[in-house]
Amino acid sequence: MADKEKTVESSPSKYRVAVASTDGESVNIHYGKSNLFYIYYVDDETGYDLVEKRSVTPVCQDGSHVKSDMEESVKQFKDCKYVVASRIGAGALQALTSSGIISMELPGSIDDAILKVWKYNRVQGLFSNLQSE
Repeated sequence: MADKEKTVESSPSKYRVAVASTDGESVNIHYGKSNLFYIYYVDDETGYDLVEKRSVTPVCQDGSHVKSDMEESVKQFKDCKYVVASRIGAGALQALTSSGIISMELPGSIDDAILKVWKYNRVQGLFSNLQSE
């Protein structure tokens, strides 16, 4: 696993995706209500693997949250390029974006969600290649 962690940092086509899920099969819970995220290592060329189940403390308390708690929550995903959940509130969206993490609302199967992230990442790679020319 150490080799994969090194390549995550050095290549835009190799990254981690945190997925909010109650069952490990579906993206079926709100970011702020999830107490478990499935962390996938994605290589745009070869596919993806589940590398970790990460337990977190939910930050959503009856529809509201404390800003400092949200910031601490986001820090738990600093090794991820993307965070995927069925819903992501405005506070979480702002905190994730400020930390350089791309958040996506993609309810449905985890396989479908990771395919959508993969497609998005590929398109973003095309644009970054055009900008560097």
